[in-house]
Amino acid sequence: MNDIIHLLPDAVANQIAAGEVVQRPASVVKELLENAVDAGAANIQLIIKDAGRTLVQVVDDGKGMSFNDARLSFERHATSKISSADDLFHLTTKGFRGEALASIAAVAQVEMKTKRQQDKIGTLVNIEGSSVKEHAPAAVQDGTSISVKNLFFNVPARRNFLKSDNIEFSHIEEEFNRVALVHTDLAFSFYHNGKLLLQLQPSNFKQRIVNIFGTHYKDKLYPVEMETDVINISGFIAKPESAKKKKSEQYMFMNGRYVRHPLLNYAVETAYTQLIPEGFKPAYFLKLQVDPATIDVNISPTKVEVKLQDERLVFGFLNSCVKKSIGMMSLAPQIDFEGEAALEISQIRPSTDEPVFPKIGVNPNYNPFETVPGHKTGGGSHDSSWRSGGGTQSGWNDFLQGIKNETDNLSNATPNTQTSAAFDDTSDEILIETNAPFIIQNRYIVLKLNTNLTVIDIVAARERILYERYSDSLENQPVAVQSCLFPETVSLTAAGAELLLEIKDELLKLGYDIEQIDRTSFAVNGVPFGEEASAVQTSIEELLESYKSNLFLYRSEKNKNIALSLARQKCLHFKPFANDTEIGDFVKQLLACQIPYTTPSGKKTLCVLSDNMLKELFVK
Repeated sequence: MNDIIHLLPDAVANQIAAGEVVQRPASVVKELLENAVDAGAANIQLIIKDAGRTLVQVVDDGKGMSFNDARLSFERHATSKISSADDLFHLTTKGFRGEALASIAAVAQVEMKTKRQQDKIGTLVNIEGSSVKEHAPAAVQDGTSISVKNLFFNVPARRNFLKSDNIEFSHIEEEFNRVALVHTDLAFSFYHNGKLLLQLQPSNFKQRIVNIFGTHYKDKLYPVEMETDVINISGFIAKPESAKKKKSEQYMFMNGRYVRHPLLNYAVETAYTQLIPEGFKPAYFLKLQVDPATIDVNISPTKVEVKLQDERLVFGFLNSCVKKSIGMMSLAPQIDFEGEAALEISQIRPSTDEPVFPKIGVNPNYNPFETVPGHKTGGGSHDSSWRSGGGTQSGWNDFLQGIKNETDNLSNATPNTQTSAAFDDTSDEILIETNAPFIIQNRYIVLKLNTNLTVIDIVAARERILYERYSDSLENQPVAVQSCLFPETVSLTAAGAELLLEIKDELLKLGYDIEQIDRTSFAVNGVPFGEEASAVQTSIEELLESYKSNLFLYRSEKNKNIALSLARQKCLHFKPFANDTEIGDFVKQLLACQIPYTTPSGKKTLCVLSDNMLKELFVK
């Protein structure tokens, strides 16, 4: 019987190993930048082309390598960082397993130029798909330059799984930020397609944060500091108003290494409880220093996840430290146990005034079932309380739940006959009975349309209205720009700036007059009518984040992506209706839409309850 187990060829084994380390161009950026830091570089350049697909190059002025070391560095498990298993528990460097260069060389065309300062001549190494093409002396500068070209050239299936250039670029920028943030004593340069995006000189931690994420952070950062025998904590947290609904700037470094640790992230976020809305995430930039023997960074190929000996203890210190910083900055009330202003009972004087009891007026002729001509049913303050919702009519909650349960099959992308009946195109006019609309839970409008009871989701309906309005502005009728008396400045990351330049002309059609000042700063000279110019920084950031997340779904539909992103952002911010007329106008705007039944993403905007459905609600 023939044997069936055999050893894989080195090239295949290297490609399999590369799958764990090199997932996308950003993975290459991470490994090369960390190698440059470990090499003792003072100046590091990152150069990429086509979001890393064509080229990822890192140039440093570190100590370089000898002729033999340059070649050996591409072998698997070749490293200068550790020599025994015990060294894994006393790590002070970023790389240590000797996987990075071998994995990168297995799926790309790699050129290394390196030279030590004491050597008269340097070394050139060319490797393609783990195969060494050239290894020779060469006249090169001190330090190391590694160029990674045509990533995944020999694994086309992996290359096809890469996302759009904008998405891949944002991942690269994130890896660059993680390294540049924690190494404030080093100088960094970042180039994309021949353009200098970011140039960072050695600075303090706060200045480095501002230089990367924009000047708007300058007044939003509060210091965090704690020193104990177990852990040292330093860095900055951001004001609660800087919290974002989606991804926020959250950076935690442990012993100089960027880490992701859900429990420690939770320790920071819980310190903001009751200061930020539910679902929002605070920004923070924190450095944690612990004994290397108490942390294990060898639990994943990317070395981002870590394990601590005593997670609860570190959780407690971190949570307490952040709370203390919040309290000291008067962001949250703090109890002063050392204060001297105690309550003096003797200073309290009983009042000599006679108590006055409130008067209650009762209308003995009130009949809730009687309809008076020219008046709303019920009348008086009772009617106002009922229509405003206010949480006093608990039965409406059960009623709304019944509506949801009974009408889940209504108002789909293709409306059924029951839904269509409420909007009969053959009728001369849709009858909107606005004499008695209700607002429930500040979210739903209940009213009669063509004799049918209808419930409208205000947020979903507003998204549909805004989407069609923005789409029309982009395609047909641009919005008039309201000029700012004093232009507002918007500061973005390098990736955010590139994205904004890509859609700047479209934003002008929507009322945003934006002019570039420098690589990452923009002047907003005008905004759409009715919008506060002071809030444009947040508006632009949220728009870009939503636009970027939708790029994969709407690659070839730029205008649709912009309209949808802006509609989703704006639909959450609306003022309560002042009167029944405004409610009626809002409903008419919805019904005038091309597709009033759903949002652009397919969620229902309204539910129509037929007579039969209402009867079924009361059947046992």
